[in-house]
Amino acid sequence: MTELHRPEIDEVKVKCKKCGRVATRVPEVLDSWIEAGSASFAERHFPFNATEKPEDFFPPDYISEYTGQIRSWFYVLHVIGAALYKQKAFKNVSVTGVILGTDGRKMSKNFKNYPDPAEMLGKYGGDALRLYLLGTPVMRGEDILISEDQYKLQVRTTMLILWNTYNFFITYANLDGWEPKSRHSRYEQSEDSRTSRTDSGQAGMTMTSENVLDQWILGLLEQLQGDVTKSLDGYDTVGSIDSLKIFITDFSTWYIRRSRDRVGPSADDEADKNAFYETTHYVLVTLTKLLAPIIPFVSEEIYRNLTGEESVHLADWPTFAKASAGKPELIEDMKVVRKIVEIGLSQRKEKQIKVKLPLASITVSLSEKEKALDVSLYPLLKAELNVKEVKFIDPKGTDITVELDTDVTEELIAEGQAREIIRKIQEERKKLETKLDEKVAVVLEDWPEAFADYIKKQALVASLSKGDFAVKRFDTTKHYESEV
Repeated sequence: MTELHRPEIDEVKVKCKKCGRVATRVPEVLDSWIEAGSASFAERHFPFNATEKPEDFFPPDYISEYTGQIRSWFYVLHVIGAALYKQKAFKNVSVTGVILGTDGRKMSKNFKNYPDPAEMLGKYGGDALRLYLLGTPVMRGEDILISEDQYKLQVRTTMLILWNTYNFFITYANLDGWEPKSRHSRYEQSEDSRTSRTDSGQAGMTMTSENVLDQWILGLLEQLQGDVTKSLDGYDTVGSIDSLKIFITDFSTWYIRRSRDRVGPSADDEADKNAFYETTHYVLVTLTKLLAPIIPFVSEEIYRNLTGEESVHLADWPTFAKASAGKPELIEDMKVVRKIVEIGLSQRKEKQIKVKLPLASITVSLSEKEKALDVSLYPLLKAELNVKEVKFIDPKGTDITVELDTDVTEELIAEGQAREIIRKIQEERKKLETKLDEKVAVVLEDWPEAFADYIKKQALVASLSKGDFAVKRFDTTKHYESEV
């Protein structure tokens, strides 16, 4: 028989070997979706398997499908659940949209309107794909166009920023010989990033930092942990990824950038240096745990390098020690600080005053809705805007205003020249590929004498002499300069 549809199938008669009765096709026809809708029961052979009890497996905790199943699978699941048990057919559901080709049509091999998934995985890795798709509106039931540019964007932005932050930490931790408590080995170098690994377990925060930046990032981390947990508990990957991306950017572009002078050979305050390492290590380890469900491979690499433990995926979900967190209001205060900096830098650009040229002061008027900033935040404003003094006056309106003191003294000009010299030396150090703690010999046409020691300390200069500009390696064993 070659045709199984009606009317041919109606002619088929099958005699039962057990009872001897003749079996024929019944007239009723069930929608094929009934089979899919019975999945929860069928996979356990219920009700024929007497050992299974519906209350042990029904309704299931979670299901996921795309919008086309709203009137198909989802509907039939509820019909069966309501008919048999008078309850909903599942506890939680994710409804995704449709991933369309680059031209807006359905993805098709004939149209060649989508990047090859295998090629994308080979180029950018599985983490980039997960970060891309789990963070798009497709996870909220909306349609999207597939894009290779979006694959690239995940690597170039969030993942690269995270990796560079991690690499900065372990590079300087090795340089300064810092290790977490209970550690007995330094970080191991890897070929591509000079990263490292330890062979002992994770150390938690063992101290409370007095540095306002440390308090701020810990407060921000506590907030992040709450936001990501809430989002993932609600199956909202888009919300969790948005929160993680914002934190990673703040961690890199504000905390790490403003903390660079706290570590390395030129940093003298050992207590503050240790506070930075303790804080950054704690943040990175906690961050990898929060990232693990989203980018499992990169988070695994960083976590194992930092802790020496078997896997981030075997670690407990982070709970933050609130006693060591920053003050809640500090997060809002830091937003005000960054707004002041944004306005101040904009004015420098508008007036064509380089940031490396120090100014005597800035005068700030907060808006009427903002409260006065704590004095512990003033050094951040001074350092970021390169001014000697920060003055606050009574609010003048609804917006923050910043006024630069553009009267430049000879001393300020000299300091600006010193900063420019340091920048030029650092550029030459990069070309020479010197080590971070390697001293160099520098020849300059001239320099401000009052800042000679400052130049030497900040640029790790062993000797400073006059002549045509040059930066050379300094041979400490033979006490002479050698060209490279």
